[in-house]
Amino acid sequence: MGSQAQETPRKKGYWAPRIIFGAVAILFLAIAYFALAAVLPVWWANVIRNQVQGDLGAGILVGMFFGFVFTFVPLLVAWQATRKSLGWPWKLVILVVAVAVAAPNLLTAGIMFGSSQAAHNGQRILGTEATWFPLWTQIAAIAAVVIFVVGVILWKIWRQRGRKVKLLKKAEAERSLASMADGEGEPTPAAPDTQADRR
Repeated sequence: MGSQAQETPRKKGYWAPRIIFGAVAILFLAIAYFALAAVLPVWWANVIRNQVQGDLGAGILVGMFFGFVFTFVPLLVAWQATRKSLGWPWKLVILVVAVAVAAPNLLTAGIMFGSSQAAHNGQRILGTEATWFPLWTQIAAIAAVVIFVVGVILWKIWRQRGRKVKLLKKAEAERSLASMADGEGEPTPAAPDTQADRR
């Protein structure tokens, strides 16, 4: 009874710092989220404005570049997490890296589909200084997703075909080995009696 009474306070004392640490971490993440949500949309809109500089052609090219590259590459990175040889910690790391690589498009999406004051400010900047950037970012992102899906389908078909070819080659090799073994096991025909033929 005494040992159980001693273990209970120890367990409570062991979990108390974890609960406090978790609450502080959640509070810190919430503050960081609201701070970044108020700053990042306007900052990213200004970055794009400096790159495009009001040129419609530059807006199209920059939008196509960001939309395609920062959608296709994160999908390729995230696809690596489907490997069965990787454990869950590594899979989570790969997914975090994929999200980080997709940050430019996520920032653009946050501006275009956001409802905060910072998002509206970013929309005004992009609407006047980089008019075609958001539209062509979306078009290129959709094209990247389509190309990635088609590539995955073709890769799976090619892999299945390779497996079938390997199975056929293996079956053919087994048949040839079996036929060779049967040929070695057959009795050799007896030689004709030359003396009887002479008589």
